[in-house]
Amino acid sequence: MDFIIEFKALAMKVETDNLHAIFLLKKNVQAYIIKTILGYPLMAAPNTLKEWKVAITAVEQGYKSTKSQHD
Repeated sequence: MDFIIEFKALAMKVETDNLHAIFLLKKNVQAYIIKTILGYPLMAAPNTLKEWKVAITAVEQGYKSTKSQHD
């Protein structure tokens, strides 16, 4: 979650457009998160920057909750 906040601040600072921001997210977020999101059905796949940020956060939180249940 902190990553998304920092990413948003940096993207605003450098005035990147949404398509480039999505590209940067895909390249810099942990691979398992991106693979999970790309595995979504086409209708559920994120399209906008906001949808990508929500999906990344959801996958990350799901992973953390699953991990804590096994510990």
